[in-house]
Amino acid sequence: MVSPASSRDSLFLASFDKLKLDQNRLRFEVEAKAGSGKERILMKKVFVIAIALTLVLSAMAFAGNNPDAKVAVHVMAHSAKRSCTNLFPTIAGCADIVTDYGDYSVDAFPVFFDLQEYLGCEYALCWPDWAYSAAFTSCSDFFLGGIAWPGDGASHTWTVCQYGVALPGWVWLYADGPGTVCPCPHPDFDHIAVLDCAEGLDNPICIFCAGVYGMIGDDPCEPTGTAPSTWSEIKGMFE
Repeated sequence: MVSPASSRDSLFLASFDKLKLDQNRLRFEVEAKAGSGKERILMKKVFVIAIALTLVLSAMAFAGNNPDAKVAVHVMAHSAKRSCTNLFPTIAGCADIVTDYGDYSVDAFPVFFDLQEYLGCEYALCWPDWAYSAAFTSCSDFFLGGIAWPGDGASHTWTVCQYGVALPGWVWLYADGPGTVCPCPHPDFDHIAVLDCAEGLDNPICIFCAGVYGMIGDDPCEPTGTAPSTWSEIKGMFE
């Protein structure tokens, strides 16, 4: 009988092998196209894969410096003028996180808080089976994946150590009925995780969902969020 940990490590090792192959292939392309002006773009791809390898290996390694990490979804009215530097929410802690929005066109932000430091994060977002796909914007230095449909995952990294609350980006959702928007496990690694600046990994101790179009969200300042043991139930709510 294979233990869950062994199955998880096998998945991580398979992902690691694939990423190493992609990284080596890109390095050969960099050498082949030296002087063509394209090597800089290819080197950026090599760097992104190197960060992804760090995330994969850290998931098999050791706990990090964020044992009290939590993750919520902050919601606000959609704005077509929003960018990572304009009309971006300022969140210092749980009191600044809004988890209720009464209308149907909403920008939803995953928020990692109660952190000591961070260099990366990994998650998915889940919501009801609404008719329209989401529009995803990343605000980290690099990212892999993207969120268009419920359960899609994203991995974000920054080039230097960050402090405070992590707001890796947002999705624009068009709700055609009441529902909740929740952080949920990344589909490839079955976890939500925060990477610290020493490459240690922590899973948030609880999550907080947002309610839209009449639904009431969780209070991120109360210790009543969803515990990690019920993350699979959160995913199941939207399947």
